[in-house]
Amino acid sequence: MWIQRLTLTHFRNYKAQELSLAKGPSLLLGDNAQGKSNLLEAAFLLATTRSARAQTEGELIHWDALTDPQPVARVTAEVERVDGPIRLEVVVAGRPRDGERARVPASKRLRVNGIPKRAADVVGQLTAVLFTTDDIELIGGGPGERRRYLDVMLTQLQPAYARALQRYGKVVTQRNALLRRIQANEAAPDELDFWDEELAGHGATLVGDRAAAIAALRGLARDAHERLSGSTEDLAIAYEPRLEGWSVGDASGLSAALRESLASGRGRDIGAGMTLSGPHRDDVSVLLDGVAASSFASRGQQRTAALALRLAEAGYMAQIKGDLPVVLLDDVLSELDEERRRAVLSSLGDWDQLLITSADNDRFDEGLPGSPAVFRVEAGTITPR
Repeated sequence: MWIQRLTLTHFRNYKAQELSLAKGPSLLLGDNAQGKSNLLEAAFLLATTRSARAQTEGELIHWDALTDPQPVARVTAEVERVDGPIRLEVVVAGRPRDGERARVPASKRLRVNGIPKRAADVVGQLTAVLFTTDDIELIGGGPGERRRYLDVMLTQLQPAYARALQRYGKVVTQRNALLRRIQANEAAPDELDFWDEELAGHGATLVGDRAAAIAALRGLARDAHERLSGSTEDLAIAYEPRLEGWSVGDASGLSAALRESLASGRGRDIGAGMTLSGPHRDDVSVLLDGVAASSFASRGQQRTAALALRLAEAGYMAQIKGDLPVVLLDDVLSELDEERRRAVLSSLGDWDQLLITSADNDRFDEGLPGSPAVFRVEAGTITPR
């Protein structure tokens, strides 16, 4: 799978940019704050329908467009896939308010081959994996970062997972509101029965799919990390569901275990005013040489482990979809010593398309497989070098 042509209109700091891309690696070089990361964000937006960085969709609209009667940002791509070519489009439409981009009310419109579509029908048409400097939080950050890693991957691969995740989030919100009403003696505890059944059903889908994914990712991540670290360290990951009375592999008992867990913890949940068990509380442990990477690994080791997780994600996507995802690497070599940089570059030859950003051209003089296309990014303009 590869993006053949990418067009940005009033997206972030790009007023109008059309970029033809080839298979293999492409280097996007330029100083900081010139638009390199924005380009990767645009590609990831097409894959997931969501920005990896923006707090609000209005942030995606170029400043100059805010004076227009209808401020609009548009990202389109022509994508080559095993299943045949496809054209994707994301339009972010807003209206100015207080002259501040972060406050611009905005909504998205999505199209596939020119036909309006729902997000559920667009996600996964293009699959992509994005590595950023913030991915160190996959290792050192809280459980939410690692749950998001699984959720973003699985929503691109399995529409049923995406539906269950959306519904599960709504059920938890409703259940928490009811718990607070019970706390205030405004509702009876048995009113939780309906929401517990809903949560157990949708939650079972999430836990089962996450457990299966981690089982496949474990070997992929170990192998990727072995290459990246020069076989000097051993990476191990494990799924840690916040669920008693169930073990990974026991899919048949999953819904029952979730119901039992909710029932046994009902008093605790009422006291806390929130749901304290279920897949929204799960985690993934990451160990280097048998110890917690979050506590004992250096920043370079943590970044290496995070990249291994991303490459494992790409490998798992390829297994499930039968087509290689686009791999987006933002400043992938920062904070790595020379030996790890060489190992990273030598491990990047297996993908149909790689888009790699850097402020330092010298780091790519040797080691990157193939003959990369090189582009200069400056003030929202991309030119071939």
